[in-house]
Amino acid sequence: MISEEEIRNIAKLSYLEVKDEEIEEIRNKFSSILEYVKKLQELNVSDILETANLSTSENVFRGDVGKEKDVEPLLNALSRKKDNYMQVKKILYNEDN
Repeated sequence: MISEEEIRNIAKLSYLEVKDEEIEEIRNKFSSILEYVKKLQELNVSDILETANLSTSENVFRGDVGKEKDVEPLLNALSRKKDNYMQVKKILYNEDN
């Protein structure tokens, strides 16, 4: 079983605040998870391809269709525009300058 000190160390590394009364419950749950992982590690998976998947789902693709939009109402509402584009303040900079 995982020790109380290990639980506190894991909590510290994970930036989690763990109360003293929660330690025993966490130890039990964590130990249970580790035992399950240990059982999984005992399985022989050498004959199974790494990309094996039991799911029969397939990607569904649709055609990429562009639609023309009327931008005039938006452009007319802008206070700053240039050549049918919104004009915004420069947000990129070069640290060398």
